Amino acid sequence: MCGVPPAQATATEHGELLTIDELAARTGLTVRTIRFYAAEGLLPAPVRQGRLAYYGPAHRMRLDFVRELQEHGYTLAAIDRVLSRIPADVSAADLALHRALLAPWAPEPGEELDPAALRQRAGRPLDDGALEFLVAMGALEPCAEGRYRTTSSLLALGIELLDLPVPRSALVEAGAVISHHATAAAAELTEVFRRGIWEPYRRGELDQLGEDRLAAVIARMRPIALQTLVTAFERAADRAIREPLQR
Repeated sequence: MCGVPPAQATATEHGELLTIDELAARTGLTVRTIRFYAAEGLLPAPVRQGRLAYYGPAHRMRLDFVRELQEHGYTLAAIDRVLSRIPADVSAADLALHRALLAPWAPEPGEELDPAALRQRAGRPLDDGALEFLVAMGALEPCAEGRYRTTSSLLALGIELLDLPVPRSALVEAGAVISHHATAAAAELTEVFRRGIWEPYRRGELDQLGEDRLAAVIARMRPIALQTLVTAFERAADRAIREPLQR
C-alpha cells in the first residue's frame, strides 16, 4: 500500500469511507446530530487514520436505522436498547432483517402533539374528560411534558367515537376487551413465529431463506396476518350475534 493516501487505503480495505461532513451530507443529518448520536453510543467508533476519522457503510446504515426508529416513535433510550443487541459489523441484509422485525405494523407514522395542537388538529375543544377517553380507547398515547402521540387515522376514529350517542363507559369497556384479546393474539402469534420460523432460521435449518428473503417474507406476512384477524373477528362476531337469536 506504499504511496497510497491514508483515506484511499482505508476505503480500499473497508469499503467507501466518508468524513463526518460527507456522512452528514449523505444522510441529511447535521454534523452536530451525528456527534450527539455517537456520544450517546448509537454509533460504533469511526475508523481512525492518524488524526482523521472516517465513517463507513455500517455507520450510514445505523444512522438511517436510528432516524427510522425515531420516526416510528422510539425514544433514544429505546433505540439504544435495540442497537445494543445488533453487532457493530452487521451486514446490510441482517440489518434489513432487524428493521423488518421492528417496523411498526401501522403504516402511518405517529407524531407528538401538545394539547393546543391536538385540539387544532381535532377541530374541536377537548376537555380533560375527552382526553382521558381518547387515551383509554387507544387513540392517544400520553408522552412526556403533557404531550400525546397519535396518528391522523387514530385521532379521526377517536373523535368519531366521542360523537357516538352511547355511554363512554360502554365504549371504554369494549375497547378494553378488544385490547386484551389483541394482546393475547399478538403474543401467541409472536411465539409461533419464534418457534416455527425465527429459531429454525437462526439454526440454519431454513436453507431457502436468506436474510434479505426473510425480511421480505416478514413484510409480506403482516398484511396477511391483519386481514386474517379481521376476517376471523367478522365471522366470530356474526356467529355471536346470530346464535342467541336463533335459540
